[in-house]
Amino acid sequence: MALLVNRINKWAFIHIPKTGGTSVSSILESVNGTETITGHDSIRLLTDLELSFIFCFVRNPFTRVQSAYQHSLRKKKHNFSFGDFLKNTNPNDLWLLPQTFYINSGKTEKNKISFIGKYENFENDLNFILKEINLNNIKIPHLNRNPIYDKHPNLNQQQYYKHLYEEEWMKDWVRERYKDDFKQFDYELEI
Repeated sequence: MALLVNRINKWAFIHIPKTGGTSVSSILESVNGTETITGHDSIRLLTDLELSFIFCFVRNPFTRVQSAYQHSLRKKKHNFSFGDFLKNTNPNDLWLLPQTFYINSGKTEKNKISFIGKYENFENDLNFILKEINLNNIKIPHLNRNPIYDKHPNLNQQQYYKHLYEEEWMKDWVRERYKDDFKQFDYELEI
């Protein structure tokens, strides 16, 4: 998906991968004046724009990594176990960069994040954003979701993904790689 800007209404959406951004983008792309600046990238591309509201969504690093793994399995990008997925991850893969990269890399006093929504509070936070940018009565889609929700619509995602962290080194891998995410977004270090 993309980094979206609306110069008319002076807002921008930084789409951090695996945080619900496909659903958000599907709403925002239909707004008059919205343009795609690029694919996944950081706030650094917004430095020359006059914007009054810059927003994004973040997600618990444990569930974000699992979501990326599950998504890559569904897209048949590999058939690795979760452990092998972690061991073979490219540290520069945009899908798995720390979320802090997207909001801190290139930020200035003028262009910084106005609001950080949390995936865990997705509907409420997105409704707040939509009100801020004067979009009302919008039906919120759930796109790009794990098909397991078709069978188990009330599934607790945290509990579901927890059992996939079979060994302590897997949790440590996530804790170390995303230590800034845990700290800046106030996520617990346990899954």
